[in-house]
Amino acid sequence: MSASFVAVFVLVLAAPRPEPVAPVPDAAYSLRVNRAARGVGIGIDFGPWGRGFGQRLHVDIPLGRRVGQFFGVRLQGTIVHPVHTPTWDPSVFGGIEFFGRSPVFGGIARIYGGGGVFFGGRPNPTGEGARYGVAGGGHLGIEVFAAPWMSFSVEIGGQGPVHALGLDGGPSVMGGINFWLGR
Repeated sequence: MSASFVAVFVLVLAAPRPEPVAPVPDAAYSLRVNRAARGVGIGIDFGPWGRGFGQRLHVDIPLGRRVGQFFGVRLQGTIVHPVHTPTWDPSVFGGIEFFGRSPVFGGIARIYGGGGVFFGGRPNPTGEGARYGVAGGGHLGIEVFAAPWMSFSVEIGGQGPVHALGLDGGPSVMGGINFWLGR
């Protein structure tokens, strides 16, 4: 190796490193996260849902400025795809749920849960069973905040079937990402 290459290599290794970009959870940061996290949230989730695979888009709407920090309404649209079946007979449904949630502890994580009613149908039904249905269900989850306006979540729940053949009834484990629009 040439001496100039070695000198450049040593200078690169000795150069000061940039500061980490991860936030430090102090009181000011925790307050910032909690202000954002009590606003309207938009999220997308994926995971096993009943005997299928679910994809969900949801909007969390707080119930006012004070109470909305802890309680709200979730509007959601979900599609549950069948797995390992010769025909494609999914369940597509919307739902309205009421939820409760904790503050974001230390600006890092919070727990939440809720439940409600789902209504929808089968856009490509096979010959048997009803085309439309109504069911109920609920979930418990934990959110971990990566930034004041963004969190990752995992929720475990269960619900009755909207699908006439029971495709979407049973346990669900959903993981996703949420974006918070609070101030």
